[in-house]
Amino acid sequence: MLGFSPLASNPLGDDGGVTNIELTASNIASQAPSVDNTTLTQTHSLDADDLSSGSPLLQTVSLTQSHIVTSVDLTFGTPVLGGPSITQEHDLTFLGILTGIPVLPQANVAEDETFTAPATETESPDIGTVNLAQNQNLSANSLTTQQPTVSIFALSQTSVIQPDDILTPVPDVDEPVDPNAIIVREIEEIEQMFGGWQRRTYEVPDGRLVQSEREIQSTHGDVVSIDRKAKSLLKFGKSAELVANTLETVWTVGGNEAYVSDNDITHISSSSGFDTQEVRVEGHTISGDDLTFVVQLVTLSGQTPVALNTGVARISRISNNSGTELVGRVVAYEDTATSNGVPTDETKIHIDIPLGFQQSFKAATSFSKEDYYVMTGFYGAVSAKQSAAVDFYIEVKKPNGVFLQTACFTASSTGGNSDISLDPAIIVPKNSDVRVRCETTDNNAVVFGIFKGYLAKVTG
Repeated sequence: MLGFSPLASNPLGDDGGVTNIELTASNIASQAPSVDNTTLTQTHSLDADDLSSGSPLLQTVSLTQSHIVTSVDLTFGTPVLGGPSITQEHDLTFLGILTGIPVLPQANVAEDETFTAPATETESPDIGTVNLAQNQNLSANSLTTQQPTVSIFALSQTSVIQPDDILTPVPDVDEPVDPNAIIVREIEEIEQMFGGWQRRTYEVPDGRLVQSEREIQSTHGDVVSIDRKAKSLLKFGKSAELVANTLETVWTVGGNEAYVSDNDITHISSSSGFDTQEVRVEGHTISGDDLTFVVQLVTLSGQTPVALNTGVARISRISNNSGTELVGRVVAYEDTATSNGVPTDETKIHIDIPLGFQQSFKAATSFSKEDYYVMTGFYGAVSAKQSAAVDFYIEVKKPNGVFLQTACFTASSTGGNSDISLDPAIIVPKNSDVRVRCETTDNNAVVFGIFKGYLAKVTG
């Protein structure tokens, strides 16, 4: 430990306010000290208890504190430290530790044994002479046989002769004597007088129908039967308000239907959200040129479009099939945008039930690959709502053809209606379409058109 003695003179000073302390050290040499840890702490504590003083009156006060430390000729040797003791402790204690059964995802235990003989060569084995011998000895000593005895046996031979491709000349047989032969011959002669058409009077009482069956066979090569089909058809329509000097179909949609060549008529809906009834839909699917008649029942969902069970290319009639009357307008159409249940593009509509009615009014239809149609009459009239004169046309379209006018009539609000009996009948071939169109010079006229007849089933 080093001690220093300050040099002091008049420690209070003449003025009682200055203290001078001088400490001088020179020529101090020391080796590099080695200190593990040094902690310097400076604590200043000032406590004043119950001090009470008046206002101090001080003259000019000058306070000066000087610290001068001087070391002179200090020499330090190498410091010697006792043997240091360094201890580091880590205590880890586990109390109440429980573990479950350890789970290993997969344990693979493999044992490999490899035996390798590199470049092993053997000489050709040397085997001594090998003798293979097989002996079979069969000996019969002193064999004696007696004369064989054979029992009685029978020999039989069967021959079958089957004729094949035997040609004999036509036998010459005299005309047999048949008491009914004369009657049969007379019936044949009568049938030949009527073109060989065998029909009973109770089977087809109308001569127009008999002639139509003959004509279908002669013109189209199909044998048909109205009797076997046993179905009549009366088709009626009502027009929308007509545009003057324009040919329009007699149906409530207005204008003319845009016929399609595929089964594109797929949806149905109502203009009223209250219509949730079942509707009967009659139409035809198409494959190539062949039309097939189909009937389906569809339940409406108000203004929401409902898909048909089967898409069709022709639609001829829709009707209410429930016990509750329809409220809105019901339309069947191709898949397209709608507004309040009705297509915004009216060319996509193929039939409708007008507001306030329960079935469609369309004076047009089609016939399947199995049926012809014999039209026997027509009726046309002008509605009393409008005074007008109207011309009517019956038009038939065959497969891959256009609509051809086959008959025409006229009706007016002053001259009366047209009620025509067709003789001869109009024949509509199978796979064909038929419609009634009309034309007037008066705007907003409304007309009715009806045609009637019988279906003839293709039988051969």
